[in-house]
Amino acid sequence: MNGKDVIADIRNAVNDVKRNNQDVVSVSALLNYLEALEEDANQIEEIDRKKHEIALEEYKAANERNIAHYNAQQLHAIEMLRSVITYGAAALKSATLINGGAAVALLAFIGNIWGKGIKVVAVEPLTNSIYYFSFGVLLAAIGTAGSYFAQYYYNEDHEKTGVAFHVITVLLVIGSYVLFGLGTIGAYEAFAEHLGPAGNVK
Repeated sequence: MNGKDVIADIRNAVNDVKRNNQDVVSVSALLNYLEALEEDANQIEEIDRKKHEIALEEYKAANERNIAHYNAQQLHAIEMLRSVITYGAAALKSATLINGGAAVALLAFIGNIWGKGIKVVAVEPLTNSIYYFSFGVLLAAIGTAGSYFAQYYYNEDHEKTGVAFHVITVLLVIGSYVLFGLGTIGAYEAFAEHLGPAGNVK
């Protein structure tokens, strides 16, 4: 209850006395009225204080919920980013390993049979497969650099540039897998065409 409310209550009380054709107001009655008015004001202030405290507690609770939700979202985003980086690194490593391993295996095989009278026509398809595997390793290596730049630009809040490098890296990894597949098909066809069941050169 503010000062205007108090004045309005007193004015209403005086008007009630006047309407009853009374020109004299009892001092004791006036004091009793003021005490009752003061008590009402104190009660209203207490109610307002409690309402304020309740509203403040509700605001604090809502704020804590919002902060907890934001922290959970941030933690989820960080964990998702870590998982993406981990799986991306694993994909790059596997692309490098399978292409590099296949190229080394074919080189070792060619070196092993080179002195055994193998015809050049049988070796040529295998060298094409080595060509595919080697370029698969190159694409995976470039993809590793692209992954680094993507993480760098994400960290620097250049999201569009980070996304661009991210897409390029994914395409390079896919290209590396495609080259591995082409090299594998070429090696299989070379073995099937030029080597008999017993391993003899045709």
